[in-house]
Amino acid sequence: MPSPLKQANVLDYLPASEHAALRAGNSTYDCTGDIQAAIAAADKVFVPAGVYLVKQLNLKSGFELYGEGPSSQLKAYDASLASEFMLVTHIRDGGSHRVADNMRDIHLHDLKLDGRVAEFGYAQFYYLLAVNATSDLTVERVTFHGFRGDGMYVGSGTLARTERHNQRIVVRDCVFDGAVKDNRNGLSVIDCDGLMVERCVFRNIGNAKLSHSVGGIDFEPDHDWSIYRNVTISGCRFIDIDTVNTAGITFFNGHQTGDNIHDWTVSDCEFTNCYWGIDSSTKAKTVASRPDNLRVLDCDFLNSIRVDVAVKGLSGTQISCCTFRRSPPGSGPGGDAIRLGTIASRTSRNAINTVITGNMFSGIRPQMGAIGVLGADGLVCAGNVFTDIHATCINFADDGSPDDKRVIDRIVISGNVVSRGARTGSMSFMSTSNDMRISKGRLKLEHSFEYENDVGGSVKKIANGATIEFRGTTPTT
Repeated sequence: MPSPLKQANVLDYLPASEHAALRAGNSTYDCTGDIQAAIAAADKVFVPAGVYLVKQLNLKSGFELYGEGPSSQLKAYDASLASEFMLVTHIRDGGSHRVADNMRDIHLHDLKLDGRVAEFGYAQFYYLLAVNATSDLTVERVTFHGFRGDGMYVGSGTLARTERHNQRIVVRDCVFDGAVKDNRNGLSVIDCDGLMVERCVFRNIGNAKLSHSVGGIDFEPDHDWSIYRNVTISGCRFIDIDTVNTAGITFFNGHQTGDNIHDWTVSDCEFTNCYWGIDSSTKAKTVASRPDNLRVLDCDFLNSIRVDVAVKGLSGTQISCCTFRRSPPGSGPGGDAIRLGTIASRTSRNAINTVITGNMFSGIRPQMGAIGVLGADGLVCAGNVFTDIHATCINFADDGSPDDKRVIDRIVISGNVVSRGARTGSMSFMSTSNDMRISKGRLKLEHSFEYENDVGGSVKKIANGATIEFRGTTPTT
């Protein structure tokens, strides 16, 4: 067999009669076969500025595909099943469950991929980039535009119950633009050991017809053998992901069986006008369960419609040095900055060993509290600043749970600063609630402490005549 060329230009494989129309963006020629021939012939394939209509293009190991930026555009040829995937590694049951067999060492950069959702409409399983059984993939400066399902899918094959694993995926300086909010996810992750997402923008993604698993980045493992761990998301922006029940990032952890799912860091990110900023879901856990270890650090949350960070039942979450704000202060339909625990489908989920430190909460008009606690077994809330909260800073639910498994204890609240502006309405530091409404409940926290909080004189320490007792005792030596 002839040795592959070091580099190829796709125009050298396309009819010369089409070059002018391709550059002008008005060619109707199907470029799929010609570009696939260039991929087969070379290790590096260059896509000059122009618009190239394609169906499915198959990638290979040790390969680089690149262009001149957004002006180098691969565009879905039509709405047929032949255009279900634009760029793919393995699909269906390709590859194997052994990572040693993975496709590897692929670099995609400086391109635009357009799924034409405004013309063709929503289609759940249509992906612009489908990655399965792949190691060491880098995607840089790629614009994912108008995807009908997912912009980029990091999966376990595209057939049900197919076990495939991905390793060391980097997505850097990319734009995921849903265009018309008739899509699924910008980046959908089913399986990946070692994922880095840096300086990416996720915007206009959503689907008002869907009720969950829609948004910027969605982690949704399908089976107990699925893996997603060692995840870093940094310097990203999530903008206008605001259709009902959409989220900037969703962490689902219903298939954790040991060491397969853990350790996720979100840092230096901005969440603006999202329905949920960061959402989560997990099976019920205890202190003895394997920690999830979610860290949310130095992030900014502005005008989330519901909850900025929904810890729900995760274990080992740290939220530090973030800002949570509404502009103008008190605006929005009412939602918490941080929600711990959940009660749904007759089953309680308690957040386990959560640390909330060094954050700033401003202008929040919460449903429960700026920090709303439905269930928490272990919580440190220390060194935070609460300013102009239009209700309660920290609220504890006092209603019973259907399965009697709700826990609120091992709580430490210390060193927080609470102040109220002249135009802020009734504000309190702590309160209790029943069915999400402020109540005069009585709550005894047997192994908990509250001390050295600086609560301004115009702020009620505990709202509405409730009684909250911290009954922890300091051991004597």
